Amino acid sequence: MERSDSLVSADSELAQCETEVNTLLKIISDLNRKMDSLQIPRESPVGVSGCSMVGAASVMSKTKNVCRDSEGGSSELWNELQKVLSALETSSGQGRKMLFRLQTQNAETIQAKHLSTARESWVRATQVLEEMERELGISYPSALPPDERRQYQREVLSLYKHNQDLNNFLKSRQEELMGAERTLMDLEDEKKWLQEKMVDLKRKWLYGVSRSPSVSPSLSSSRTSSPCFSSPPYPGSPLLSRKLPSSRPDSPSSPCTVDSVLQTEIEKLQRCLERLKARNERLNAALLRRKGESEQLSMSLSRQEADSSALHMALTYCEECEEAYGDLLSLSEARKQQNAETFSTPQPENLDKGESSSSPPEGTAETKPNSLSEKEFEDKSGVLLQRISRLKQDRAAVCIPQRGKAGEGKISPDTGTLAGVRGRASSLSKNTKEEKAALMYELVTVREDMSEMRGNLRLLEKERRCLDLALMVQSAQDSAGALILDSLRDELGERRATQQRIAENLAKLEGGGGIPGPRNHSILRELQAALQREQSLKMRVAALRESLDSALTDSTTQRRINREETARLSRYYIKVSSTYRSSRKKHQEQLWQLEKQIAVMSERHAKEEAELT
Repeated sequence: MERSDSLVSADSELAQCETEVNTLLKIISDLNRKMDSLQIPRESPVGVSGCSMVGAASVMSKTKNVCRDSEGGSSELWNELQKVLSALETSSGQGRKMLFRLQTQNAETIQAKHLSTARESWVRATQVLEEMERELGISYPSALPPDERRQYQREVLSLYKHNQDLNNFLKSRQEELMGAERTLMDLEDEKKWLQEKMVDLKRKWLYGVSRSPSVSPSLSSSRTSSPCFSSPPYPGSPLLSRKLPSSRPDSPSSPCTVDSVLQTEIEKLQRCLERLKARNERLNAALLRRKGESEQLSMSLSRQEADSSALHMALTYCEECEEAYGDLLSLSEARKQQNAETFSTPQPENLDKGESSSSPPEGTAETKPNSLSEKEFEDKSGVLLQRISRLKQDRAAVCIPQRGKAGEGKISPDTGTLAGVRGRASSLSKNTKEEKAALMYELVTVREDMSEMRGNLRLLEKERRCLDLALMVQSAQDSAGALILDSLRDELGERRATQQRIAENLAKLEGGGGIPGPRNHSILRELQAALQREQSLKMRVAALRESLDSALTDSTTQRRINREETARLSRYYIKVSSTYRSSRKKHQEQLWQLEKQIAVMSERHAKEEAELT
């Protein structure tokens, strides 16, 4: 079959080569005709007939005429071209003659020889044509138009490329044919070896059967290799030992006894073969189940890796949020401490000024050099609020995965299967409904774990909102304290102005300015009212100080609670991450054990198949 295909391909390639040679001859004849029309009139061609073979005769006659009229160098080229064309014609004729003989003789060698000669002739023809074109271009500059010359060159190049492609294709086909022959020879050798081995085994078996009912080595090895699926011993029948002759194989025995023994042995071998086939089917089913379990484990492993990456992203987001809120909380504490210091410093000054009115009114509370100004506080708080808003926008990209249970998917040591899938099954089941039910059970457990993780995430979100609200309340308290401080400063300035005016009036009274009585009474009433206002202001300052102290204590307790909550959350996250790492390691170990078991089963299966063959 392969030889006929090679012959058909060789015929097609030979026909293609012939068509290419004919086109080349036509191109040369057209070129000579155009050159004759451009050159000086010369003698008519001698000995040219008008037969159907126009290509070779016209080319030969025209080449002879051009050789006569051309110069010395070009005549040599024309002679060489004539030889090449004659060689091409002879090779094409030989190819036509050998086309019928290729079907009976060695087609590969003849085809390679013919194609090699055609290729060499074609290469020589192209080289001579190129040299002739150069020569004619020098001696006859107006021989051909440039368009036709370029077209001729393109055709020559395309033919050369096509010839190279044909050669490469022919080489590849020859290599494929040689490879197929080698594989066929190898298969024949293997077939001979197997036949010899089968004959040897038959001889040994007959010799063993005729001697004693000993156990064959193949079945004994199969029993030792697979203790789970053990078959009855071969031959294993006590009647066979009675029927078998106890003499040597060359001792005379009745043919009826030997035939019956052979028949019983053949039946037992057939039963053993059927058992081995059933066992092979069971092993194939177990292998398919193991493959499904390994795929399931790989899917769960990839899911765990994706959850791990998502948890890492969520952890970085939580750390950034914690850092931002911590900075904002420290800033608010610093601001609150500064406000408390400003509240505590003006009071002794006010008491001193109430006792001695000669103190100057410009003495105000001095701030510490390391305290924050209003502009710095607003800038830092604005930066932190922008950062918090950006983190709130990034919250949509953070996805907390659902956590699986810590004890899922253990491999049982008895069956080597997944405990979560088929841990309750005592035997290997072929029913797909049980596997689907086990998968649904796993899916339900995973969904429960996911819901639990979502609940934990909601708790974390609530705690974060509580922290945000506490921060907002703290900022509102800071702003209220700042407003109260401003109002107290205004009232303090008014009180100082009133005290100064009262002191001036008292000085005038003591100097004896002649103030009338009603005027003096009105001044005293104003002085009493100012003293009452001072007392009320002192009471308000004390109340404000108490409220600020209570707010400070509340903020410290809230900060302590927040720190405890952050520590608890960090411990919970560390515990979750350690559980995830342990479960991932456990899954990897289970997968490794499963792959090891599959490899052992495949080796055992291959050994049993080899023993069967």
